[in-house]
Amino acid sequence: MNENSVDLVLNISAIGFGLAICCYLFLFLLLLTDKAANRTKSLLLTFATAQVVWAAFYLFFSNQPFISANSVVIESVRHAVLLLLLFSCLSNSNKHWRPFLSQTPVKLMLLGIFIWVGVNIFISLDSSVTFSINLLLCIGQLALLEALYRQAGRFVWQFKPLVLGLGSLILYDFILLAEAALFSRIDPELWAARGYIAVLVLPLLVIAIRRIRSWEINVYVSREIVVNSTIVLLAGIYLSALALAGFSIKLFDLSWSGLIQAVFVAAGFLLLGVVALSGKIRRKFKVYIEKNFYANKFDYRSKWLNLSQYLKSIKLQQDIDYKSYLTAWLSATGYQRGALVRVFTPEQLQPLAYIHREAVNPDELSLLTQYCLSYIRPGWITDLSDTNDSFVQFKANKLIDGHLIIPIYDEQQLWGLCIINTPNSERLKLNWELRDYLTIITEQIGSHLLLTQASKALSENAQFAAFSRMSAFVVHDLKNVKAQLDLLLNNSKKHMQNPEFIADSFDTLAAMQQRLGNMLLQLTDKRTDTNTSSRFSAADELEQVITLKCAVKAPVPTLQIKQNGILSLDKERFSSVLYHLIDNAQHATPDSGSVSITVDVTDDTLCPMLCISIADTGCGMSEGFIRQRLFKPFDTTKGNSGMGIGAYDALQFAQQHQGQLIVTSIEGAGSCFILKLPIATSSN
Repeated sequence: MNENSVDLVLNISAIGFGLAICCYLFLFLLLLTDKAANRTKSLLLTFATAQVVWAAFYLFFSNQPFISANSVVIESVRHAVLLLLLFSCLSNSNKHWRPFLSQTPVKLMLLGIFIWVGVNIFISLDSSVTFSINLLLCIGQLALLEALYRQAGRFVWQFKPLVLGLGSLILYDFILLAEAALFSRIDPELWAARGYIAVLVLPLLVIAIRRIRSWEINVYVSREIVVNSTIVLLAGIYLSALALAGFSIKLFDLSWSGLIQAVFVAAGFLLLGVVALSGKIRRKFKVYIEKNFYANKFDYRSKWLNLSQYLKSIKLQQDIDYKSYLTAWLSATGYQRGALVRVFTPEQLQPLAYIHREAVNPDELSLLTQYCLSYIRPGWITDLSDTNDSFVQFKANKLIDGHLIIPIYDEQQLWGLCIINTPNSERLKLNWELRDYLTIITEQIGSHLLLTQASKALSENAQFAAFSRMSAFVVHDLKNVKAQLDLLLNNSKKHMQNPEFIADSFDTLAAMQQRLGNMLLQLTDKRTDTNTSSRFSAADELEQVITLKCAVKAPVPTLQIKQNGILSLDKERFSSVLYHLIDNAQHATPDSGSVSITVDVTDDTLCPMLCISIADTGCGMSEGFIRQRLFKPFDTTKGNSGMGIGAYDALQFAQQHQGQLIVTSIEGAGSCFILKLPIATSSN
């Protein structure tokens, strides 16, 4: 290596040790900001001091490293402090010095280093011996570091930065000394990087100090100091890189090297000036520092739990309590007063609630209208104390009782505005953290508010649906009454003079009068069914349904009774269900087809079941239609002549009486409905 190269290496190493002095002096001052008083903090302060002294020694004195007596003393003290720090991390106690220093490994280590320093002061040893002893000390440090990593257990995440930082520092010394022991000399290029390695591991040490809870050290530096000092540090590193590049250009010894070097340095300073004077870059850098190196202003876990519990206490009731939701915003931020305003259109605003303030007046509504028309930005929270904000400049001296305006969105549509305020001394600074926090809680509270609003609308729709369903059943029954009247009028032309017909007519009118009475009772009691159970013969009632209601339409149903049974249930509803099943079969079957009805009793279940089978040779149904549409209420294939509730009502009737309704069908061949109902016993 020529003389110029040696000088360059010395200059490079000097810059590294200079940076190390600044960085570890910063660590020393940072540790002094914490009030904790324990052994680990003392050892960290000692380690930072040792690093500063170590770097200053090699910066200002050109002694041969690891060979001269002064260098041996400096390196040995540095090794001792680092070993004590590692032993302290492995120790259970963090406060008492005497039990720690009385440990045999600690006493042996200190005694050995003391003897080693004394020997080097009074006896001149061979350089290979010095390198080997320092190499053994590095191996001991690595062993302790490995033991610390294994002992960390479930706290390994806390100790990982410490292990990585100190491990890199010790491992680099190990490589340097191993190479020196092999060739009996220190490699100048490896030595030149030693100060830079010490600087590079410092951020990991700071992170470890913040993470390791057992050390009880909470270092704190204001954001402004960190931002400014970091910018200065980065500028120093940049200038150092610039100087190294300039030296590298000069090493080529070209005739134009002076010109190239001057242009390069000028361009470098120009770039540094542009970056340093850019407000946008400084703001982004500051946000990055705050997000990654500082504790949050809010305890988000407790805030989120409190907000969730509060929202859970708000009932999804008929009348929306907007004041409760406004209270949620105020509680989450610690503000004292506020207002909630609904935005239907930018020109149509409606105040919904206010707490600890006057109602929103017309002047405020006018300003908020202009805000919604021209100044609102999706997801942006407006700070009314920010004089640089365009809306604040627009409103000038006009007052709005608020500090922050928080937009509330329903998907992409503006739903409303939440305006919160508090005394000036208690106001929060609207930085990135508060914006993110308010955005999160606004989404949570807004979602719950919109859910309550949707629940109210759903409740109203359910009431209308219940009324419509009840009306449909009433219309359904009225159609039955009309069918009976039509049948009665048609037969009256032929049998008007027949006394038996007249008697049957009055019986029919009495039955219709009873049915109309039941319908009126359902309407007045707001119920869709009444409990009017009676015992009757299923076959006899089925014959009446066929004769009086279904015989006038082709094809006329045929009835086969294999075994009759007695039922105990609402006879009127039973007749209505059977009539509609038979009527549906007649509608689906051409006049030339057939509808056959079979009555039988089965004992294949725990109790005897009456089985009424209604089979037709009509158009049939597909499996998809049966599965998706057949039992869907108000879905009909009869057009305006049907209500779409016959099959649905039959299924509900069967299930209410612990029975079954089984459907089989083949398209183009016909369908079969089997209604199974439990036969009445003496107990029921």
